[in-house]
Amino acid sequence: MNYDLLQQLIVHLAAYEAQRPPNHRNDMESFVAFLNQQVFSKSTAEAVQFENGETVEALLSQLIAFLYRYAKGYIKKALDQTNLITVDDFGYLAGIWQRGGCTKTEIIEMNIHEKTTGMEVIKRLLNHELIEQIDDTHDRRSKRLLITDKGRGVLFGTFGEMRKASLIIAGNLNEVEKLQLLYLLQKLHHFHKPLFLNDKDKGLDELLGKG
Repeated sequence: MNYDLLQQLIVHLAAYEAQRPPNHRNDMESFVAFLNQQVFSKSTAEAVQFENGETVEALLSQLIAFLYRYAKGYIKKALDQTNLITVDDFGYLAGIWQRGGCTKTEIIEMNIHEKTTGMEVIKRLLNHELIEQIDDTHDRRSKRLLITDKGRGVLFGTFGEMRKASLIIAGNLNEVEKLQLLYLLQKLHHFHKPLFLNDKDKGLDELLGKG
């Protein structure tokens, strides 16, 4: 047995226990995340390329925007032969199908859109008869959106091409890297979604205070 390695592991475990807040979950997943941060943070920082005095946050924001544009282009190719004009059309149609129907507000919030933008997507799907709207039995003031047989056929017909697009978007990441990136993106999503839903009218200084 490599006792040197075991001793190093014990040192990291002690550091993990010392920094762990009270009532914080104590499991292997949390410890591995801590270990990953301690062991690989230095080598990762050295591997990242900065230009012109960029900060981590500025470069992160830029690359997220770039990745969105790359993905948008690939998805556009996947939808070329359908009635779906944009990635938003696909997202709304897929969301309505997955939920077995939902209100306009629910699907708009699910896709992180402003109301006016969301209503344009819904109107487009209604005009193409890919969805229909009925009175919501729980709230007569609301309309419930359902996918039509035509919409289901269009949606299912996109799955093959959308899978190709998703594989290209994932690029050269291996399976472990994909899961790591997914974890980090979900963490960011869970941070930003409440701000979008509840604090969208606040200024940047107020939003910074929420961090």
